[in-house]
Amino acid sequence: MLQICVLDDEYQDGKRNEDLLRAYFDKRHMEARIDRYTNGKELLDSTKIYHMLFLDIEIQEENGIEIAMELRKRLPDMIIVVITSYLKYSLEGYKIQASRYLLKPIHETLLYSELDEILQTRDTSQTLTLTMHQETSMVKMKEILYFESIGRTTCFHTPQGVYESKEGVSYWAKQLHVHFVECHKGLFVQLSHIMQIRKDCIEISNHETLPLARRRVQQVQESWLQFQEMSL
Repeated sequence: MLQICVLDDEYQDGKRNEDLLRAYFDKRHMEARIDRYTNGKELLDSTKIYHMLFLDIEIQEENGIEIAMELRKRLPDMIIVVITSYLKYSLEGYKIQASRYLLKPIHETLLYSELDEILQTRDTSQTLTLTMHQETSMVKMKEILYFESIGRTTCFHTPQGVYESKEGVSYWAKQLHVHFVECHKGLFVQLSHIMQIRKDCIEISNHETLPLARRRVQQVQESWLQFQEMSL
């Protein structure tokens, strides 16, 4: 599940942005927890780990950039989206390695388009620490064709071979849910590697065929269609 926080000292602006984010993830059937803060101290005092921050850079009596820099030290992989009423402030974003800049008031269509790109980039650039023949390797997520549960181990199938993780398949299903869909019990295929969906199986990019449970056909088709729309 994605953990997201919104920092905006203007209650109405923060609430509106939170509502837009909730609508986005509901529409795409994605799980996300969204927390909203009205001051930086409260956010910095929190021990929660966030994947994404929507930051109003103009916070009264606080410095939005300094707050983000502190968070960046603790959460180096966090995606930061700068929200500002003035274009000039967006130039400060380089200090915190901001991914995007949005001008107030945020337009729904633009926000959703930016989120589509952000999530695609985030997921395909991820690397996983896995093992093969007792050797640990960093594997790019985009190279994973599918993963499945084998006993208490999760096996990741790639063109280079099969990697393993001691973490259970349910753990990885939650971590990688954005671009993987369960096609059979304990078997998750990466949407970008699906070439064709048939009545009872799926053909993937290496021409391998995976089983498709009847009760999962609709969900797989919907997820694949959604992925294709996001890729346009």
